[in-house]
Amino acid sequence: MKKIFIVTDSTADLPQGLAEKLDITVVPLKVHFGDEEYLDWINLDSDSFYAKLKSSAVMPRTSQPSPADFEAVYRRLTAEGGSIISMHISSQLSGTCQSATIAKSMLEGADIEIVDTKVTSMALGLLVIEAARAVRDGKNKEEIMAQIYTQMNKIKVFFGVDTLEYLQKNGRIGKAAALLGGLLNVKPLLTLKDGIITPKEKVRGRAKLLEKMVNVVAEEFGEDVKGKAVILHGDSLDEALRLKEKVDERYGFSEIIISSIGAVIGTHTGPGVLAIAVLPD
Repeated sequence: MKKIFIVTDSTADLPQGLAEKLDITVVPLKVHFGDEEYLDWINLDSDSFYAKLKSSAVMPRTSQPSPADFEAVYRRLTAEGGSIISMHISSQLSGTCQSATIAKSMLEGADIEIVDTKVTSMALGLLVIEAARAVRDGKNKEEIMAQIYTQMNKIKVFFGVDTLEYLQKNGRIGKAAALLGGLLNVKPLLTLKDGIITPKEKVRGRAKLLEKMVNVVAEEFGEDVKGKAVILHGDSLDEALRLKEKVDERYGFSEIIISSIGAVIGTHTGPGVLAIAVLPD
């Protein structure tokens, strides 16, 4: 059986060391502070990014990998005679999938599957981790692709931002624009629907937001939900730990990962973002 390689992009926000452990190849996006350019998670980790965000006079911006960036990775991996499954951030949020698709067209005959997962951050990361585990367990490409699409239809992510300012300024606000200019101290709970940022609910204050994020799991999946979950945060580890504790107490997930939101996603959400992604069995 041909070797199968899993490729993703840095918006997956994979916990440190996990990509190497599971043999996942990560293609970085870029973050720009004025004329300074950084590679997401390579020379700009989440702690450094949020510190820089607070002190910088300029709003950062992001850029996707070029087709040439993907081509170099695909060429190296296919030289070993394998198949590639390349899983990426929602095409509604980034042109990363498009770059990957162009790169594939430059390598005639290469066995490459491009997957627009319609999610990002560790919702994408969780799908990637499960695909890499399936490779490790000896599943073939057809089985892994079927698993990816089944799980894509099941996974849900809910996130609260401290302010909609960053989503608005970076043009990623999606259907949440209607919440702009809302009541003081209203914290929007957002989700991704068909790859687009969509409002779920308005909550008053951070404490209520955290409570709502615990409750929304039962509302969406039922009290007896099983499977895997990820708690995500942007420079809000204490809140993430509290959320994990509450989720752990109430639900029977077999695995709960805590992960930092990296520089690219953090550019669009700003500091203080808190999220939960659930992949039910």
